[in-house]
Amino acid sequence: MNRIILSGLRDIKTDEVVEANKDYGLLLIASRLSVETPDTFTDEEKDEQKYKMKISHLDQIIDLKTGREVKFKSGQSPSQKWRWIVEQKTGEYDNFMNWMLANQDRIIEMYLETLK
Repeated sequence: MNRIILSGLRDIKTDEVVEANKDYGLLLIASRLSVETPDTFTDEEKDEQKYKMKISHLDQIIDLKTGREVKFKSGQSPSQKWRWIVEQKTGEYDNFMNWMLANQDRIIEMYLETLK
């Protein structure tokens, strides 16, 4: 059996009441960081792999009993909003950011031109 280890998202802000004894579905958006195959293992673990995934953001919270969506606050900082936009338009984040870093001189020049 394979395992997924999640990292990233810590706190979710909401003005709504989260009730006791009620289940909620959370739709998390995550990308794989790495995969690990153990060097030593038992017979049951021989094909087991551990996938490390980083949660980039929470997309939706649903009250599983009523089907009602729970409102929450996300993407509060400019960098969180930027990450959300990039992931929605390109489907990924890290490669785009690497491209931006490789082209930073041109991008900064374009920005400075808009200030003139």
